[in-house]
Amino acid sequence: MRELQGRNQEQNLKYTDLHDRGLKNMDMLTEPESVLKIQAFDVSDKVMEQVYQKAKPKKGFIVKMRLQPRITAPIMILLFVLGASMTGYAASQYLEFRNSKGDVILNSAKTPAETDASKTYTTNYTQWNEEVTDRLQPGEYAAYYVKDDSMNQQNSSNPVLFAYKPAEISSFSSLQDEIKRTEAPLLHSPTHLSNGYRFDFGYVYPVAAYPGMMNKEEYRALTDKLTQQAKAAPEGENLFIQKLSWDKSDFTLARYARGNDYVNITVTKYAPEVTKTTVMQNEQDSAEKLMIKGTKAYYIRASETSKPLEVGKNRLGWLDEKRRLYYNISDNQDSPLSKEDLVKIAKDLLNGSPQ
Repeated sequence: MRELQGRNQEQNLKYTDLHDRGLKNMDMLTEPESVLKIQAFDVSDKVMEQVYQKAKPKKGFIVKMRLQPRITAPIMILLFVLGASMTGYAASQYLEFRNSKGDVILNSAKTPAETDASKTYTTNYTQWNEEVTDRLQPGEYAAYYVKDDSMNQQNSSNPVLFAYKPAEISSFSSLQDEIKRTEAPLLHSPTHLSNGYRFDFGYVYPVAAYPGMMNKEEYRALTDKLTQQAKAAPEGENLFIQKLSWDKSDFTLARYARGNDYVNITVTKYAPEVTKTTVMQNEQDSAEKLMIKGTKAYYIRASETSKPLEVGKNRLGWLDEKRRLYYNISDNQDSPLSKEDLVKIAKDLLNGSPQ
């Protein structure tokens, strides 16, 4: 989203379970002193990425979010928060993980409700993003501007959006080669998968141009170029695209499948400025803390009495603070897997991590 990572830094498939980005002049996430306004970027049938900005930028902002394969709604699944921790989420059904200093570095929170305005924006945003990705070849990354007043009113501070069409790799050894080439997060193949699950595909995702360019001359120049093209274009021409070169990745995904069932494993690098990672869940979902190979992890299971988030029935994840990596394991909504199955996969990944 490339279950709102969400390609977010403290500050989410085939890349489809990431439809992993979307928008919303959505309900505000309230904090004691300010609110978070949700702005969406790069929604595609494969990846969704959202950018969140605080009302008071000097106090920090959420920069990037990734979901997981085949997510079709702009639901916030994962937030990486920059500079300042968010508060106001504490509740008995939600989780908090603290570091040795007592600071919350990982937590879960209730997913905010959508408004009618956010749903309308999502529909428009998804339509344009899909049109952009349809024009790209696998592995291509592009910036684009849409001459659409209804969208640009929501994107006034960042009118140029980004889209990436993942190059899905069907061989695990080839995925490892791509990880090495792009310096993407390393991912080991688990050995304790349920019977019949086999490697289906994987891909890496480029380090986002935005927010990396957010305060840079390159982004302003790119914005000027595309908006000037839009002003000079004849009536009826509304989409303006510029392909971008890239060679570094901060996100790795591997999918293992058996028939229509699958397990997605993702690893995301997060920047030094990141102070907290927030995972979204429905209020009715069950959430619990686990200790796996000496590592604190969360496990969230979707409630059978509520509409599940489009990240599957089971989710298990943790932070590697030393290497600044976020790991997430998730399955499909009708998955036959149990918590124990995901724990076995997590153990394999932790066994393969460098000490």
